[in-house]
Amino acid sequence: MKPYLIILVIFIGTLFLCFKPVSNQIVISGQILKRAKGDAGWVENIMVFVKADTKVLAKTVTDENGRFKLTFIQAEHKPLDFFCNGVGIDTMLLASLKTFAGDTSNITFYLPAEPKKNNLGKVICLKCKRADKVYKIVYGDNPIVVRHINHSGDTTFSPLYKRTYQEDCSVQPAQYYCDRDKLKF
Repeated sequence: MKPYLIILVIFIGTLFLCFKPVSNQIVISGQILKRAKGDAGWVENIMVFVKADTKVLAKTVTDENGRFKLTFIQAEHKPLDFFCNGVGIDTMLLASLKTFAGDTSNITFYLPAEPKKNNLGKVICLKCKRADKVYKIVYGDNPIVVRHINHSGDTTFSPLYKRTYQEDCSVQPAQYYCDRDKLKF
């Protein structure tokens, strides 16, 4: 009977030691507000989600006042990107944050996000913090699409035309597009 008891204790001890300790969950409650009265869409029933690299960590839907609550385990040393999308709102970046003050935070996002400018007055991307591949989005009924043909005859189409990103009227209210990160904000 003693060998079975020793094997059982070793098995249970190994079982407890092989599990990785669970890190603390982060709880973020917040609100999405319109930046200007006629400038943004509705704030009700907008999907808010947070990503680290390409993995979605959590998602939720806003209530009638634009409030939401996200609970997730933060990826190690990776910036967190907060996105939203909904009816009439294309998937767009709200903010890119590196750290939080604690395990529980209250954040207010504006729809669309407030553009930040560098010393030269050019708008910088919220994610990569660069201005060289950021384009203003122009909405219209018939957006211009540019055709590119390379030396081997392959054809690609681009919505970039004269330092603007051409978009149709069905999706809004993003103001800028970063061609490096392929995202709207």
